[in-house]
Amino acid sequence: MRAQQVQFHPLSEKHALEQVVRELSRHEPADAIGAAGPWIDSLVGSPDLGPNECARLLFALDEASQAPARNCVELYLAARHKSASERKRLWALTHGFWSMVLEAYADLLIMHAAEREPSARSFLAQLAVRAIRAGAQRAKWDAFRHGPIDDVVWARLNLAYRVAARSGVERESVRLRADRDATTSVEREYLRAVALHSLGPDQLDADRLELASRLVHYVSPRLELNSRPGTTTLYWVDLGHTLPPARMMQVPQQIVQGLFFSGASATLALHELLELVSAGNVPAGLLLQHDAGNTAGLSSVLSHMIRVWSNDAPLRRYRRHPVPGRLLVAMGLQEFSLRLGSEEHGGLLRDWSMRDASTHGVGVEAPEGDVDEVQLGMLLGMHSSDGNRWRVGTVRRLWRTAKGCNQVGIELLGNEPVGAVADDGAQRVKIILLDPLRRGLPVRVILPLSARSERPLYVLGQNRTVKLLPLPEREYGLDHEIRSYLFAV
Repeated sequence: MRAQQVQFHPLSEKHALEQVVRELSRHEPADAIGAAGPWIDSLVGSPDLGPNECARLLFALDEASQAPARNCVELYLAARHKSASERKRLWALTHGFWSMVLEAYADLLIMHAAEREPSARSFLAQLAVRAIRAGAQRAKWDAFRHGPIDDVVWARLNLAYRVAARSGVERESVRLRADRDATTSVEREYLRAVALHSLGPDQLDADRLELASRLVHYVSPRLELNSRPGTTTLYWVDLGHTLPPARMMQVPQQIVQGLFFSGASATLALHELLELVSAGNVPAGLLLQHDAGNTAGLSSVLSHMIRVWSNDAPLRRYRRHPVPGRLLVAMGLQEFSLRLGSEEHGGLLRDWSMRDASTHGVGVEAPEGDVDEVQLGMLLGMHSSDGNRWRVGTVRRLWRTAKGCNQVGIELLGNEPVGAVADDGAQRVKIILLDPLRRGLPVRVILPLSARSERPLYVLGQNRTVKLLPLPEREYGLDHEIRSYLFAV
């Protein structure tokens, strides 16, 4: 990048920059991010700085903010169990920080792209690496609240890779910190961003998305990003455009500069890791600090990654049909159980718009006020606005679109749920039967997480008590467990 005459900026003096970096290290994580923001903002478009000097200062502030930014992730995830207002504050602060950093790097990349004289290879490689890292963080914080991920994010990510590839530095090793031996590259950072995107952020809550991010780093040496499609290609992206990676259903015909992603080679390592986790041997750094004892969450993410990155692209077995109409929704196991028992004692029914439906799923749009309460894995009871036959489902997808729509994907669990009371040997619990009770046949039962589902269950009726024996099949939701039982003969 061509040198420009540098005038004066407060951080251009070495001692001033070092002092700011020291002060940032003394702050609490959120305070450090808040303090770094104005300094970064002062660099963007400053007439007192040439691009090289601006990049040098931005690199230093970015690096000084890495540890506080990582800690803000843990604080944000932990705040789910404490304060909604604190969670929103942390999200706005950290999301705003990464938005600012990404735009600062984008300005430098655009200036570089317009220059006729080439920049030093090491400088350009570091600029592109840091830009991609900032873009990946911005996308992750967007996904923490179920989107939308602004189109500008992938426009910036694609620009960074494209600029690096034009100069042939996309695979050049970059050491971001002089005191560490670890290196990375433009290709590696971009590959990680594509890999996380391929896992479907609309299917992962914030905790599981962060776990997925860590697991992507763990298996990144086995992930593939190629210039041509292969038999295991899952996603593709055109660097010549601003769109995010897309599932490859067929080989695209017109591509300006294509890259093709596959995670198939990582599935064996993920299977091995899943076996370790199931045995209680979890590698350091994978679990979340606020939930360090929860290996079930890590196992569920590993299973999800194995399923998504398998060789076969998922096929929709049942066609979706547009179905306009309204759905009245009871949110959560407790509220729906009350509705099944006596509608008079149920809570508020939510009024949602139907979009489409298939044999085993329903797509709806929820109002903004409701979608803030919806969580992946939550149980929902629902019926049409002009009927009273309940159906029950669970939230599988949740996404805010750029057009302001709040889309909820619901997997149907049963069309004729029946509420009942059962004794698990220690307490009476309200349950929901998904299948008819027939001697000698299995029946799926929805129970609260507090129930002792590993023991026989006694369903209490007016005239008789039915004994159900637990079967191995079980599945956990946000507020419930679905377990199969056998109606004892």
